[in-house]
Amino acid sequence: MPNPELLELEIEGMTCTACARRVEKNLNQVEGVSAYVDFATEKAHLQFKGEYQLDELKKAVESAGYKVGEGKPELQTLKPRLIVGAIFATLAALFAMVPPLMFMGSQYLVWAFATPVFFYVAYPFHSAAIKNLRHRDATMDTLVSLGSTTAYSYSVFLVLTGAMHTYFEVAAVVPAVVLLGRYIEVRARRSATDSVRALLSAIPETATIEVDGKRESVATHTLRKGAIVFVAAGERIPVDGILLSEFASIDNSTLTGESLPQELSKGVNVSAGATSLSGEIKIEAIGSSATSRLSRIADLVREATSQKSKLASLTDSISKVFVPSVIVFAIITFFVWWLAFDEPTRGFEAAVAVLVIACPCALGIAVPMSLVVATSIGTKRSVVIRNPDSLRLMAKIKRVVFDKTGTLTDGSLKIVNTQAVGDNDLPLALSYAAAIEAGSKHPVAKAIAATGSDLSAADVKEIAGRGMVGMVSGQEVAVEKPGKYENQAELDQALSNAGPNTLVVIAWGNRARALIELSDEIRDGAIDTIASLKAMGIQSELLSGDNNARVKDLANQMGMELFKAEVSPEQKLEHVKEIENVAMVGDGINDVAALAAADVGIAMGSGAHAAQAASAVTILDDDPRAIPFAIRLGKKTYVNIWQNLGWAFGYNVLLIPVAAFGFLNPMLAGAAMAFSSVSVVANSMRLRWQNSSR
Repeated sequence: MPNPELLELEIEGMTCTACARRVEKNLNQVEGVSAYVDFATEKAHLQFKGEYQLDELKKAVESAGYKVGEGKPELQTLKPRLIVGAIFATLAALFAMVPPLMFMGSQYLVWAFATPVFFYVAYPFHSAAIKNLRHRDATMDTLVSLGSTTAYSYSVFLVLTGAMHTYFEVAAVVPAVVLLGRYIEVRARRSATDSVRALLSAIPETATIEVDGKRESVATHTLRKGAIVFVAAGERIPVDGILLSEFASIDNSTLTGESLPQELSKGVNVSAGATSLSGEIKIEAIGSSATSRLSRIADLVREATSQKSKLASLTDSISKVFVPSVIVFAIITFFVWWLAFDEPTRGFEAAVAVLVIACPCALGIAVPMSLVVATSIGTKRSVVIRNPDSLRLMAKIKRVVFDKTGTLTDGSLKIVNTQAVGDNDLPLALSYAAAIEAGSKHPVAKAIAATGSDLSAADVKEIAGRGMVGMVSGQEVAVEKPGKYENQAELDQALSNAGPNTLVVIAWGNRARALIELSDEIRDGAIDTIASLKAMGIQSELLSGDNNARVKDLANQMGMELFKAEVSPEQKLEHVKEIENVAMVGDGINDVAALAAADVGIAMGSGAHAAQAASAVTILDDDPRAIPFAIRLGKKTYVNIWQNLGWAFGYNVLLIPVAAFGFLNPMLAGAAMAFSSVSVVANSMRLRWQNSSR
């Protein structure tokens, strides 16, 4: 079932990252609440200790000057303002700036055109500016509101004193153009998250089951383990299950990104969200829809958009310093023109131009846009970036450390040899081992359990990095990596006869009883992965708890010069901590500590949930080729973020002095500033074609 202590709220009225931080601060003041507000998705992600009151949360949001969303899309609220702004701002500009259209008293007509724009179209900016003032803050909206208010108020004064020339067109065009830029930004954000929303909606709402020989349609969330589900051709599979039909052709692109159908036979696992292509199929549910692989992926995607990025905080810091500085600079500009050159009119024009051109709207979306687009790209290629800051860290990766089983190999271990240690009973030892391993999902355990046993085990527990232990027929039996035993000489003799495979000892009474040899195959694309990393100038290292011979043999096959064998979870942790700029790739419980300690932890999608929780990146389809792809995506996204910051901040820095010297008309300043926002959006979307393939 979904975690009852998690909640998402849509927040309406936010116009910048500072708005998001303000809402976040208020929500975090509610007792027992830990919140992060993501401006890119306009959602508040909350965690609770105990129960919560929705009304209390709404009050916290409203006290910050915003409100909990009611499902009305932001584009729907922006569109009418955009239309009004486009029409009336254009008319105001034409009758104020085109000589053939100007006539005696035309300033009153321009005033009429500018008024609905100033009060209706620019309302979001004025509202945000008032909220900022109330909280003793200043953001990009403060500049837009201040610039248009100054131009409108001064124009009213000019008209009432009989002047012909006014600045109503500035008061109308600036907010209209800025709103156009914001509309484009919102559309781009919506487009960038389409793939994520498609993923979350891939599980159908209803499923067809059989009850007492009759077909019934039930809500998918009511399905439980063991339910027999029928899926017609063209329909999506509602729950993870085992295929009971003899054959099925499945489109699994929702999960893997691969368009080619998979041809499956009876007994294999199928995943929720996949589409049946070969007619009706029959499956047996192995869990509820809430525990399906796709649901776990959805949780990861939600986490990917709910992490606070240090880079995003950087833009907040810039805005807090930059905006007040610009306001002060505009005031100084006005007084310099007035007092030094005795030209208050030109000083006013220059001050307004400074306020408008400095508006850092683009700065507020520079980081979120890149992160949202990168998340979308990664999701489409089965790479979920759970922590956006990992993008910054991946740009510096110099070495990738790999676990072996389930990471570079397919994890489908098979027993290739067994031998008794000394004169012990081999069949009995194997039967004991199968009973111990029967309940585990570890690849080694499943291979041993597959041999079958008529015995049952009790008090079975896993010792991370070591093996399993439990009670069978009154004996405490260990199925584990080779260690030290009373009959060590006999075990050493058996070990000397073993090949470079995974070795497991069956022991009880502190004596080794039998030795099992297992082996698996190298994953498709694993060798190409190592070659790709080498071509990128990144070292690869194999780090495994397996025996030295097996690890060395695999490293040679993979073309890896660095490897360590027979390492415990603690040793993995210490080794990773010793390396700078390192990524760790793993899938098991024994990798968790190393994954968490690495600069970037990368987990396989089929691995343990604990491993995924400790990692910044998850490879959903287990394809190792996604690892160099993820690193390239991180590098390109990091570069893209700084390019965006350059576009946003560069416009401000370069054009503020131009505006202050009076060379930039306020209206043209608004257009240039809006163009910086469009530039940021366009640059972020470039990531799509830059990362069109692995």
